[in-house]
Amino acid sequence: MAREKTSTPTAAETTSTSNKKFFFGWWVAIAAVFLNIFQGGVLFYGFTVVILPMTEETGWSRTVVTGVFPIIGILAGILAPFLGNIFDRVGPRPIIAVGLTAMGTGLVLVSNVTTLPTFYAAFTLANLGSVCIWSSSGPAVANWFVKKQGRALGLYSLGFALSGIMSPPFFWIVQEVGWRTAFMYVGVIAWILIPFAMFFIRHRPENYGLYPDGSESPPLQVGNDEIENDDEGELNLSPSQAIRTQAFWLMAIGSSLAFLTIAALQVHWAPYLEDVGYSRQSAALLLPAMPLSTVIGRILFGFLADRFNKKLIASVAFVLQSIAIVILAMISADKPWILILFLIFWSIGFGGTIVTRLALQGYLFGRYSFGTLQGLFSMSSEAGFAFSPLIASIVFDMTGSYTPLFLGFAALTLLAAPVTMLIKRPEPILVKN
Repeated sequence: MAREKTSTPTAAETTSTSNKKFFFGWWVAIAAVFLNIFQGGVLFYGFTVVILPMTEETGWSRTVVTGVFPIIGILAGILAPFLGNIFDRVGPRPIIAVGLTAMGTGLVLVSNVTTLPTFYAAFTLANLGSVCIWSSSGPAVANWFVKKQGRALGLYSLGFALSGIMSPPFFWIVQEVGWRTAFMYVGVIAWILIPFAMFFIRHRPENYGLYPDGSESPPLQVGNDEIENDDEGELNLSPSQAIRTQAFWLMAIGSSLAFLTIAALQVHWAPYLEDVGYSRQSAALLLPAMPLSTVIGRILFGFLADRFNKKLIASVAFVLQSIAIVILAMISADKPWILILFLIFWSIGFGGTIVTRLALQGYLFGRYSFGTLQGLFSMSSEAGFAFSPLIASIVFDMTGSYTPLFLGFAALTLLAAPVTMLIKRPEPILVKN
């Protein structure tokens, strides 16, 4: 498949992209934010609002409904590296167009399911469309920045943090017209978003006669004599070179350990709050609090990742996230201060984890294979997304409580900190684009 060709920008593109006051890479990041608000709000924080109405209508148990997630996780883990490779070759636009089409189609089909197999097929299609979107939008943002990559990725990650704001209106729509019609509405919206995404999401600044960060010259590469400290230069490795390094495997392990909890909470947050004493309406209204609380951590750790040792900053985020999960296990409706304490630690812990993982990948391996490597890392993190919601359902059905699960996840998240500190940046190997 041919690499996306370098093109001469149109007059409109030249005006918008060369504007010194606002680098076009920030438009790429902002567009990615809106895409992530939509897909996260529907498929994650919206779906947790739908679980109980769906099980009540169909008679399916929570375990049976969440049994779809291992299927999604396995297929996403297989698909992600291929999508990343396609991204690095041809850019994000074709992948995102296919993704929004598949997501919309899957959601419309979900609104008409009558059997469990058809639900599994339709919901899996919608989620694989989402995989196409995030596997292209994140690397696109990373490709437009080097020195300010942490801040840009922090902005990009706000999309999933803000996606929780969709849950109250989505809950209201479900209450008014039912979960089936609600899914049909958002499916149509996914199709409408295609031209918006095509205009704003671009591959690399070099394809438009620009340089990362809006600079007037290309970034210096590691090993260049002009650089006194190699940490200040850009290091680019091919996927085959990256997977032969210690850094790749330790980062994959750390990432997979840290994402177990969020995979379970994105599905079980509302049911968990009901189980500890909150009403269904209160649980739906509190749903945005979890992702929205991470806004502070995402912004703060984006700046910290640009200024300090990325391994250390990532490890601090893992420790704070582990503390948050321990507090999560103690939440009770008659002790609202515990919920507030959880949100404080979750804000800076998980919010920081999201940003520093991406920034650390860029620091260790560079921009040119960012999409492929993100896809490869997704193979490990998708294991958590695949089995964590189902494991949570099984633990609850067996014990009547989520507490044992959360304490186990807290220990595994804490383990990610020392694993990350053991990472060593690979030796300089210059790779041509």
